[in-house]
Amino acid sequence: MSSARKRMKLGFFCNRLQHDKSENNVRCRYKSERNFIFQRGGTGNRNRCASRMLKRTYDKMADLATDCDVRDKAADYDSKKVALTTKLTQREETRQAEITTKKTQKDREAAHEESVQYFNQTFNSEKQKIGDKIAEIESVAKSDLTQHFDSLTDTIHKLQQYVNGSTMFLPHYDVRQSQSIVTKLAKDVDEKRTQLMPKKKFAFKTKKKTTEKSSDLSEKKPKRAITVEHNECGFEDETGQKLNKNGDEINNVDVALTNLSSCIVKLSGAPSAMHINKLTDCTILVGPVSGSVFIDNCTRCVFVLGCQQLRIHNTTETKFYIHVTSKAIIEDCETVQFAPYNWSYPELEDHYVIAGLNKSRNNWNDIDDFNWLASDKHSPNWSILPENERLITLP
Repeated sequence: MSSARKRMKLGFFCNRLQHDKSENNVRCRYKSERNFIFQRGGTGNRNRCASRMLKRTYDKMADLATDCDVRDKAADYDSKKVALTTKLTQREETRQAEITTKKTQKDREAAHEESVQYFNQTFNSEKQKIGDKIAEIESVAKSDLTQHFDSLTDTIHKLQQYVNGSTMFLPHYDVRQSQSIVTKLAKDVDEKRTQLMPKKKFAFKTKKKTTEKSSDLSEKKPKRAITVEHNECGFEDETGQKLNKNGDEINNVDVALTNLSSCIVKLSGAPSAMHINKLTDCTILVGPVSGSVFIDNCTRCVFVLGCQQLRIHNTTETKFYIHVTSKAIIEDCETVQFAPYNWSYPELEDHYVIAGLNKSRNNWNDIDDFNWLASDKHSPNWSILPENERLITLP
């Protein structure tokens, strides 16, 4: 083989070396090409020169290939390191998330248990206090009974609110039991009130009226004059009547309305309390009441009244225009509507003073329904009376 041909062949091999990145490949190719050159023969000097040239070229390329291998290995190591780090990070994040979830669940369960336990402790404590107050009623002076009963009613009302606000975390059984206890306490108070402060009926007495002997000495038989003593102010057993009483008759007096039908009752005064029972299709207008108003078994009526406490039982299809300084309470009621107090008469301001009501405080739209425990939904048993349906002119 001519020298030119060998040099051309050597250049071709050197160009190919630039594309090799593996050190082993460079070493193997170097041996192969060197053997190829010597096997072809030629002058010794030229072969030695070509061999040295080929060796130097292969040495450089081997070093280059070594650097490439190192860089490739470093890059591969870095990529593997990044992948491993990412995998470990993801695994750690997953583990921490599981730990957080378990801890949150455990804390929630612990908080739930603590909430139920705290509720039971608080509820039982308040129940015991109310029971003690009920047991003390017999020893309360008669003049203080009204205040004592009003205090008991207010305490039971607050306990009912506490139960209503705890329904979100209480088991259904506990809610039902607590509601049953509150209802029983309220019933016990009402029974005690009826026993110690009964609603007095109209009493009839007869008086003998004798006449003096006349000038002719004739005797006349004594007449029986019937007088009515209103031991308790109010009206009962009336139908289709317009009934009125003013402040001179009812100020600081308990008033009772019983068994009325299609009547219009105007009480322009400041009673101390009111008891209303069995009214149908009636309109009742009352001035400010210093104490409580109890309404039971009324249907299709309109009540316009002001008071400190208002309790409504077993009443349907009835509208209330009220001024109440505490929350009104309804129980076993349906389709009752509420609006602000709107009656006016000349002595109203004086009667507010007598009753001691705060005229600037009116919770007419804040109603507690003892039959509705859900705190996140409005009771379907009562609603706000729309403005366009409210009475502008009262009878």
